[in-house]
Amino acid sequence: MDRHHPAPGAADARARIVLDPHGLATARAALAVFGPVQRQEPIEWAAEEPLAPDLADFYRHVGPEWVEIDTLGLPFLLFPLERLWDEQAGYRWSRRTGALLADWDEDWTVVATQGADPFIHQASTDRVLMALGEDGWEDRLDEPVPVFTDVVEMTLALCAVGAAWAGADEPFTPDWHVRPEVTDAVVAGLTGVLGTAERAVPLARSLGYPAAG
Repeated sequence: MDRHHPAPGAADARARIVLDPHGLATARAALAVFGPVQRQEPIEWAAEEPLAPDLADFYRHVGPEWVEIDTLGLPFLLFPLERLWDEQAGYRWSRRTGALLADWDEDWTVVATQGADPFIHQASTDRVLMALGEDGWEDRLDEPVPVFTDVVEMTLALCAVGAAWAGADEPFTPDWHVRPEVTDAVVAGLTGVLGTAERAVPLARSLGYPAAG
């Protein structure tokens, strides 16, 4: 596969796409429920490559610090901008040797994780990719695919899942299955963000809610 793409934020990668100000404000309010947020400027980005313009907007106007969103299994984690480049280790380059990894596209930046599974910003489109399925990132059989239209939609979706999970007093049955009403709440929250159940149900499944749909 051709991996020779412009670096994130490169001027010739694409036309500037502006994130919706209302969406940014809504994402900030949603994320602030789960952890600290504050304005962060591109100078805090530790890489030599320019920060993608939409990520610059995201950190200015949403600005996650270390934010954990509890969900089924491991929590979702969003990073402060000053740490974002370091969090590419294990994806863009080997943690052990520092060598660039051949299966990583230069157009990609990890913007959130769930355990070892990354949520990947694609600079050329502003979309956020995931490796769908139950195999996990390291054992994936297919390339990651676009799941969210942008990082704002991703943030709102993860917050919706977190809100549904937090609203469950007892999320498990006595035999440790997720209660159907919890799954229903997750799907409903995702549908509210993504617009359709056709998008929400596969995502809920990929996030560990196998009874969804």
